[in-house]
Amino acid sequence: MGFIANFKSKRAAKRAQNIFELEMHQWNQENEVLATALEIFNNAASGNEPDDHSLTQKKGELVLWTGSGVFHEAGRTASKYVGGSQGFSFPLVAGIRYRVGSFKGQVVPGEVMQLDKDSGMVKLTNQRLIFSGPIASTEWAFAKLLSSFSNLERTDFIFGVSNRQKSSGIRFSPQGGFAFAHLFALALHAYEKGVPATIKAINTEIKDAAKSKPVLTLEGLIPKQIKA
Repeated sequence: MGFIANFKSKRAAKRAQNIFELEMHQWNQENEVLATALEIFNNAASGNEPDDHSLTQKKGELVLWTGSGVFHEAGRTASKYVGGSQGFSFPLVAGIRYRVGSFKGQVVPGEVMQLDKDSGMVKLTNQRLIFSGPIASTEWAFAKLLSSFSNLERTDFIFGVSNRQKSSGIRFSPQGGFAFAHLFALALHAYEKGVPATIKAINTEIKDAAKSKPVLTLEGLIPKQIKA
């Protein structure tokens, strides 16, 4: 095999290695979250879930995850005045003129968008999502949840609930958002189906993940040595 072909093969092998390492990192992340979730729900099912003394828990409520995030809510940025001036001048005495002017314009309302309100503690239970900070505190009860959205990175979440007109949400760090995204889905499943059914679903996910573990394949990418 010539030098150019050999170079291309080695570059392809390095690219395959990088892809494999990324897939393994994501696979390990998924499995770590699932293992943590399984432990949480198994403890809950056996009655070993400790009470959270920082939260007034409702009957049957289990704290599944605690983290930190930034609370944001739909709002409008500051308005601004847009326009121009016009006018004319006339002489008063020699060399002195008096100018009369006016300013015409309009007030442009600010843009409607999600605005950061506070940073603080986030708690996820099997009944609701709670934010508590030094300035703002709020909750999103699953019974009133209408919609939930997130960005592709799963770090920013927006929720709509029936008891509030404004949408609001929480932004997390990349690590916190990854864990929250998985546990939030499982918390909703537990709310609708119960803890035992959620444990069964987690075990199924773990088994399926084991079957889809990434495999590095370099066959055909690295040229074979030709013996003399």
